[in-house]
Amino acid sequence: MNYAADTNSVNINITFPTSVQPRINVQPNNPPYQQPQFNQPPQSPENRQSSSEYQLLNQTGFQQWQQDNRQMNPPMQTPNYPAQAYPPPGYPMMNQGSVWRRGSELVVHQYASNLPDCCVKCGEQIGGYAGGAYISQKFRWHNPLVYIALISPLIYCILAAALSQRVKVEIPLCSKHLEARKSTGKTLISSGIAAIVAIFFFGSFGYIGLSFLIFFAALIGITLGYEYLYKPLQISKIENDYIYLKNADNNYLNRLPPC
Repeated sequence: MNYAADTNSVNINITFPTSVQPRINVQPNNPPYQQPQFNQPPQSPENRQSSSEYQLLNQTGFQQWQQDNRQMNPPMQTPNYPAQAYPPPGYPMMNQGSVWRRGSELVVHQYASNLPDCCVKCGEQIGGYAGGAYISQKFRWHNPLVYIALISPLIYCILAAALSQRVKVEIPLCSKHLEARKSTGKTLISSGIAAIVAIFFFGSFGYIGLSFLIFFAALIGITLGYEYLYKPLQISKIENDYIYLKNADNNYLNRLPPC
């Protein structure tokens, strides 16, 4: 049938309401995932200028914040004590400003790490070709009033062991005085062995009195030799965490600040 030629045909226009109009899905032009662009084109001069201005503003603001923070919270200042005067007791000193001279005595704080690197017996530098080293020397001191107890040697030994203060000091010596100290130590050991042999020899023949005399003479002699010949320095006293040593050389003492 030819509908175009039919004059009785009726044209019907159908209009769909808006709510039922068909939807058309339009695909976006860009894909859902894009690979990152590593080779970015250079920024324009306008963008580069704005970026530099932004960095400058941030840097200026950070410096202003630091300055304000310093004014509100100032840093703590470490007290600077002069080397000529004693610091307060208990101040944690290490090496510098912890060694002085007082007349003919050497004053050392108990927190001093090492004495100056010069021989205490001649003042010569212990470094270099001449050599030298620090020796660890132990000292013991008690109040002189304890010597009253020598009336009874047993009581004195008990009080001296209970009331004595013990310290250890690293003392610098050159190679010459190191060798002299070693020789003195060997002599004292040989003297002790000889005294023991003599005591047993005379005791075996019945000379008991002579054996006791040799024993006390060797005891006193070896003790004094160890204290005044083997030790480079002798202790004078210990007072308020300060150690007073004597018999140091004047050339060594002249290098130290007075107190």
